[in-house]
Amino acid sequence: MLRRIRSAGGHGGDAGVATSVLVMGVAIMLAGGFLMFGRIAQAGDMRNQAQIGADAAALGTLAPLRDKAVDQLVGWGRDPSSVGYWMVDSPPEKVAEKYADKNESRATRVRLSGMLGYTAMVEAATKLCQLKQEDELTEKEKDDLRNGRNLCTDRAGKKGIGRSGTARAVARMIPPQCEYRTGPGPEGSTGSGPVVEITCGDRHVRAFPNGDRAAITRLFKIRLVDDEDPVAYTGAPDGLSGGSGAVVSECAKTGKKPAEDLEFGAAVVAWSLCWLGTPYAWGGGNYSGPTRGICCSPGGYDGRLYFGFDCSGLTLYAVYQASRGRIALGHYTGDQVSDPRGSYVPTNALKPGDLLFFGAPPHHVAIYYGDGKMVEAPQTGDVVKISPLRPVTSARRFG
Repeated sequence: MLRRIRSAGGHGGDAGVATSVLVMGVAIMLAGGFLMFGRIAQAGDMRNQAQIGADAAALGTLAPLRDKAVDQLVGWGRDPSSVGYWMVDSPPEKVAEKYADKNESRATRVRLSGMLGYTAMVEAATKLCQLKQEDELTEKEKDDLRNGRNLCTDRAGKKGIGRSGTARAVARMIPPQCEYRTGPGPEGSTGSGPVVEITCGDRHVRAFPNGDRAAITRLFKIRLVDDEDPVAYTGAPDGLSGGSGAVVSECAKTGKKPAEDLEFGAAVVAWSLCWLGTPYAWGGGNYSGPTRGICCSPGGYDGRLYFGFDCSGLTLYAVYQASRGRIALGHYTGDQVSDPRGSYVPTNALKPGDLLFFGAPPHHVAIYYGDGKMVEAPQTGDVVKISPLRPVTSARRFG
């Protein structure tokens, strides 16, 4: 070809050859550039897809946690502060994978944080990959390719060793910062009644019974955030952090937390004993520990003057901690005695950890300690203590 071009025209032919070679070189460079640009663009697309998958997975991981919180309000009329991720039926990895899969991604790592597991971090990778060129493969990757290991698929359906788009996202569930207004319990029962309404500023949402589930669900926000919670998630309630500094658990003071291998009834007793000496407060106590009481008892005592437990506040705390957060009782005796998760126990066959009810309807509840004794938060002016067993009307066993 070059000979024919040269013979065709002397010096002018040489110039034509040079021009042709230059054009061909530029064309090759452009083709290489377009190829490289295409690979860069594809890599960017995969990163975007991975981010979409990670975002969806992080947000989706917290959706069943929000549903459990709404269930507590709408189904039971209970404060949703009892809800931790341990109440969710599926592990967070399985939930995250479902949402990642819907967005052409895989959840490669999932981690909860925060005491209740309200924050979820998900790392995701795209299902499709960008195959590596032969000269990009390491010796191990070449061996994997020959033996069909660690292969991925590109957009054209070709399998090989490649790079996937990767991304990370963090989401957090934010409960409503609202007032939970309780109603009266059954006539004659003691403690706080069910949560009947949520008040957020000038907005009032019905909670129980016949609550507005859709409206309550909208109050619980799930949002993407920058950082994980600095508090580690352990998979169970802490049990010793309650009290807000006003009172401190004896177990926290000594560092002797109830053993995890205790039988359920023994654990109920052990957790209640952590707060021996804590003041009685009408309406006081929640799933984390003692709280400021409420106004006012049938006898006219204002629980807001005290920080501690009432009788049903102590029992709901002890059962919740013993069950590792899986049994959240209501905060009044009538609810606890009728809770279907408890079984009837003859009063002559009591075991440690059984809940003891006094009166019909019950006006007081305590925890059977054993040896003819019980743990109770008796009345205003008294403290959580071990008392001699008094005649019991009925008893229930949980766990």
